[in-house]
Amino acid sequence: MPPFHSATIIADQLRQGQVTARQLVEQFLQRIQEKEGRIRAWTVVDAERAFWDAEQLDREGQEGSWRSPLHGIPIGIKDIIDVFDLPTGCGSHLWAQSYAREDAPLIRQLRRAGLIILGKTVTTPYAYLDPSQTRNPWHEEHTPGGSSSGSAAAVASGMVPLAVGTQTGGSVIRPAAYCGIYALKPTYGQLSTQGILPLAPSLDHVGLMAANFNDLHILWTTLRSPLVAAHPATTGKRLISLPEYLQDPRLEPVMHRAFLRWQQSTTAQGWQWYETTLPIPLAEIRRNHAIILAVEAAAFHNRRWHRHPEDYPPRITQLIRDGLSHPACRYHEARNHLRVARRIIKNWLSASGGWLALPATYGPAPSRETTGDPAFQSPWSYLGLPVVTFPITWSEEGLPVSVQLVGPPFSEEALLSTAKQLNNDVPRTSPALPL
Repeated sequence: MPPFHSATIIADQLRQGQVTARQLVEQFLQRIQEKEGRIRAWTVVDAERAFWDAEQLDREGQEGSWRSPLHGIPIGIKDIIDVFDLPTGCGSHLWAQSYAREDAPLIRQLRRAGLIILGKTVTTPYAYLDPSQTRNPWHEEHTPGGSSSGSAAAVASGMVPLAVGTQTGGSVIRPAAYCGIYALKPTYGQLSTQGILPLAPSLDHVGLMAANFNDLHILWTTLRSPLVAAHPATTGKRLISLPEYLQDPRLEPVMHRAFLRWQQSTTAQGWQWYETTLPIPLAEIRRNHAIILAVEAAAFHNRRWHRHPEDYPPRITQLIRDGLSHPACRYHEARNHLRVARRIIKNWLSASGGWLALPATYGPAPSRETTGDPAFQSPWSYLGLPVVTFPITWSEEGLPVSVQLVGPPFSEEALLSTAKQLNNDVPRTSPALPL
C-alpha cells in the first residue's frame, strides 16, 4: 500500500467488495511494521481491537448497513485523547500506563461513524513545545512539528489514511505543513474537547489530518455539528495577504520565494490578491495568546508539577513558571481582549469578502531539536478561526513548503472548497515518496 493512499478510494473499494475492513487493518499494520522503526509515530497500536471492530463492520457492510462514508476506515488518535482501555500517556513517563475509563465524545463520534481506531499517535509532552521522538517522514533528521507529531507523521508515511490532533497554538497546522499533508483546524468549539488533556481551555481545538482534500472534507462532514449554521460561501476568487507575514524577518527565503511564485501562479489562474493589515496588531494578539496559554496551563499542571517536576521537560516547565508569574488582573485583561478581538476580527473578515492566504510556517521543517515556531499559526488559534493548510512545493532538501488559508468562523465548508480549488488550479509537483 503506497503512502498517501486515499481514504475516499478505500471506502469505495469497501462498498464494492474489492477489499474488507479486516484486510485494510492488516495492510496498514504491515505498513506500520515497515515504517515505525524509523518514524516512531505511535505510542500504542491496538491490533486486537482493530481486528474485532473490522470484523463487526464487515458483517454490517455485508448486510447493507453502512454507518457513514468512512465505514471501515482506520484512523490514528493523538495520545492526549481518551480511548477506552488504552493509555492516555500525554507524552509523560508517569502517565504512560494511565488507562482511559471511557471514550472521549470525539472518539464515540468516530466509532458511531464506523471508523476503526488503529492506535494512539505520539504527542509532545503535555502537548507543548518539547520535542517528541517522532521523525519527519521526508527527512528523519528534521522535526515533524508538534505537538501532534505522530498524527502528522503517520499520515505522511502512509501508516494510516486519517488522524486526529489538537491545537492550542500551532499544533495541527504546523506539523501538517512540515509533513506535507492536509489539515483543518475548525472554528473554536466546533469539535468537543471533553476527554482530552487540556493545555489552555480558552484556546484548545481539535484538528483533522488527511492525505488529500477529499479525505479531509469527508472526515470533517462526518464529525461536524449539524446544529451550527455554516457561514455563507464567499463568492469570487479573492485572497488577502498580510504584510506582517511577508515582511517578518524570520520568514526564510525559501518560503518567501515559494509563496511569491504561488501568488503569481494563482493570479495567472484568475485569483485576485489584496494586501491589508489586521485591525488588531499581531503583536498584541500574540502577547495575549501567550498570557492565556501560560496561565491556563499553570492552573491545570501546577500541583502535579510541584509533586513530579522530573516528569516535566524544560519548555513546559518554563510555561508553567510563566503562568504562575502573571498577576490575576493581567489574565483578566487578556481574557477581555480575547472576547473583543474575536468579535472584531470576525466582523472584519466577514466584511472583506475574501480569505486570508499566508505562509503556514517560517520555512520547511527545522532540525529535530525543536518542533518549530508557532508564531504564524497561534493568532488563528487565539481568534478561534478555521484554518486549512496544504503543501504548494518542496525545498531543495525535499522538505514540504505549505500555505494556510484562514476564514471567518463556521466557514469550514467554503474554506475547504476554496482551498481545494486553489490546489487544483495550481497543482504541486510531488518529489519522491517519503521514507
